Amino acid sequence: MSLSPLWTDIEWNRDGRQGSFLNLEHSVHRSAYGLVSIPVSLFKNGSGPTLLLMAGSHGDEYEGQAILTRLIQTLDYRAISGRIIVLPAANLPAAMEGTRTSPLDAGNLNRCFGDMFSDSPTSRIANYITNVILPMCDVVFDFHSGGSSLDYLPCTYASVSGDSQTVAQTLAALEFMNAPIAWIHKGIPQGPEAGRAAYRQDVMYLSGEFGGGGRISRRATWVAERAIYRLMAHLDLAPLPPEWGEPLEARLMTASQSHYFYADHDGVFEPAADLGDDVRKGELAGTIFNPETPARPATQVTFPGSGIWICARAIGRVRRGDCLGHLLTDISREEILVANNEQ
Repeated sequence: MSLSPLWTDIEWNRDGRQGSFLNLEHSVHRSAYGLVSIPVSLFKNGSGPTLLLMAGSHGDEYEGQAILTRLIQTLDYRAISGRIIVLPAANLPAAMEGTRTSPLDAGNLNRCFGDMFSDSPTSRIANYITNVILPMCDVVFDFHSGGSSLDYLPCTYASVSGDSQTVAQTLAALEFMNAPIAWIHKGIPQGPEAGRAAYRQDVMYLSGEFGGGGRISRRATWVAERAIYRLMAHLDLAPLPPEWGEPLEARLMTASQSHYFYADHDGVFEPAADLGDDVRKGELAGTIFNPETPARPATQVTFPGSGIWICARAIGRVRRGDCLGHLLTDISREEILVANNEQ
């Protein structure tokens, strides 16, 4: 038994390519000194920035897991200037089950980055990422999607807050990554998510929602993979490959809580618009039917605001409180900077 509940033999400061595991001790009846071996790869060549690429915080979000596995197999450390840490399946137990939360403790890794850490397997992973890996990093790119229950148009994401230089640097990174949609959240992260841990460690946090619906979309993985290589070029970690150089038309967008809408009772939700549609407040979003009580009148759901339908429920059956989706609205760079100065 080790002296630490999570340890690795990775030498973080050694040049070259290393592939190993974060060994999470998990003592159970069948294995008193058992380990959960979370894969980690390190690519280092000389001096330069450190970038953490992380996927699989939610095990049913497959896009980032696939992309980062391919990156591990193909990236030549001699082509970079700096250090890249790759966690392709950060919540490995959840990733192996294909579930949002861990089968070991029902832990949601991306809700375990609060101000305190409990002594549970998932919280131990969050603790290690926060207090060992993040302090080595300049930037983290955390891959998400809608998972099994939601579907997203592929977009990058960042919370912008802090001093004007930090905000400008975050916006510059998002704009250079050049996803078709860059979703900006104004303000300091309040929830116990990875972005909050990065903020506390003074690390730039970038993320994205790349598809979902329990499947992998070619369009979503293309947008996400392109964003990786463009981010590496922006950070001077690696030259920009020609195939990722052509700029795309892009939109800066934002959302507030009022852009989310939810089922108000159980039933089957039939959407009245498509993901990606520009919609207006009060227009029909869909109808909730009750096939178990077919004489009961259906309930119409309207859009709570105007914007683009960026995220939609991927499962037809709904319960009261299920998110049916949310919208994004356009915002200018100037509006973001003004809003940050007013905080």
